[in-house]
Amino acid sequence: MEEVKQDLPEEEAILPEEEAAPGRDYAAEVKALYEARPELRGEQLPDEVVAACVGGKSLTAAYGEYMSRQRREARMEQRQSRAPRRPAVKSVTSGGATQSQGEDPFLRGFNAGW
Repeated sequence: MEEVKQDLPEEEAILPEEEAAPGRDYAAEVKALYEARPELRGEQLPDEVVAACVGGKSLTAAYGEYMSRQRREARMEQRQSRAPRRPAVKSVTSGGATQSQGEDPFLRGFNAGW
């Protein structure tokens, strides 16, 4: 038997190296974001903010949209948690018939065995 060898190409990089967009100063955008929101220093930005920034939005605008979306989702969760919880509707006959009146003496004698 002859062994067949195939030459496999070397693995290519999954993501090609991206060059900075000409005329775009990311350092200035980061500085502007830190001036507007100093609590973000040392924190990692969410992936969707970074993706929007790389996609062409300014970093400050991308983070602002992210925060407004987070607040909107939090308000929706609060509304849902404040909604009154209703019990599940159950069958009316599952528990058997209710006796709202006393048993009729005639029916008691009629239903009794001989």
